[in-house]
Amino acid sequence: MEKHNILIIGGYDPTGGAGVIADAKTAKVLGVNPLTITTSIIPQNNKAVYNKVDIPKKVIKEQLDAIFEDFDVSIVKTGVLNEDAINLILKYKKDYDFKIVCDPVLKSTTNYEFVDENLLEKHVDLFNECYLITPNEEEFNTIINFIEKNNLWKKFDKNPYVLVTGTNDKLITLKDKNVIETIKGKKIDKEVHGTGCVFSSAIASFLCRGEELIDAIKKAKDIVLASVVYATKTKYGYNSNPTYINKEKVIKNLSYALYLLKKINFSLIPEVGSNIAESLLLPNSFKDVAALTGRIIKNKLGGFYIVGDIEFGASEHIAKIILAAKNYDPQIRACMNIRYDEDLIDVLSEKFSISSFDRKLEPPNVSTMEWGTKYACEKFGGVPDIIYDKGGDGKEPMIRVLGVDAIDVVKKVAEIQRIYDRM
Repeated sequence: MEKHNILIIGGYDPTGGAGVIADAKTAKVLGVNPLTITTSIIPQNNKAVYNKVDIPKKVIKEQLDAIFEDFDVSIVKTGVLNEDAINLILKYKKDYDFKIVCDPVLKSTTNYEFVDENLLEKHVDLFNECYLITPNEEEFNTIINFIEKNNLWKKFDKNPYVLVTGTNDKLITLKDKNVIETIKGKKIDKEVHGTGCVFSSAIASFLCRGEELIDAIKKAKDIVLASVVYATKTKYGYNSNPTYINKEKVIKNLSYALYLLKKINFSLIPEVGSNIAESLLLPNSFKDVAALTGRIIKNKLGGFYIVGDIEFGASEHIAKIILAAKNYDPQIRACMNIRYDEDLIDVLSEKFSISSFDRKLEPPNVSTMEWGTKYACEKFGGVPDIIYDKGGDGKEPMIRVLGVDAIDVVKKVAEIQRIYDRM
């Protein structure tokens, strides 16, 4: 299979939360081969930017020569640039005719200024040659005001796409501000270092894979959302963590989880059977949750059958648990129900976090699974490994095992089964 190459040109952040390292990690997650060129060394973390040391023009040129001599490049993604880097990019674009996706990093979230007025004017030359520019709203306003104040529209003989980023992104064309589409997103109140880099490089990577622009943006929004949900905690904040969770990934996880389940002597099957489910990130409805269309049921030989196929929207029942749990921890995307055993619960409390709900306390006209999960999570102060209930009129007692994905859940179930077998 052809390997797509993306060239990433920008600053080096030694923490890896932003800059060319974050860009390269994003490209790698998306199956694109990242080639990188460093324009500046930027010692920074979630607390401050300490300096910006520009790489000499000769060294930037040598990096470009080394790459273009040996690799075919269709997309170049840029971040922090200096004047020499911009001049070289413009020169090489004439020779190699690549598309440029520019993330115009004007200042850091800690308010370190990367660009003065002279360098911003040089960026305007670059903008004219871009396929796509991805400023946030503040950067966009700064750029437009600067262009208009200095009468720089005359520099533009092209009309590049601009994606003004935010919770809801607005795709426009630069010169006429014509709105092409507004792409809605989800907001998580969490300050994460490097999300702009991840978003822009994800768009560039999808374009490199041959996606159309709108599709590339929509898919990239899923990446940046996941990079926030799965962000790496540091002493002073969070670093972005590029993660890609799509339907194919969910189905693969469930398939492998069922494969692992077959490897263990699984006997903790309730009378109603077991099911296992995994959702997309921050699911909106049961249609975003995949599960078995049938159940895992006992056979007469002491083993079990797996009945049905893995499909999205297959089980509203188990989906309600995941949909409720996401409000307490969006990383928890999977669940499996297994047989309740009172003695087992007592033993499991030594190894797993556990909470429960009592069906007798259930208010009228509510979903048991939704209410019960919320009740158990609020009692625990988060999402535990296990939520159980002791049943009720015509309702079998049940243990529900939760985890970050279906594989994680089955590994927990395997450990629970081992504990049960030793009892």
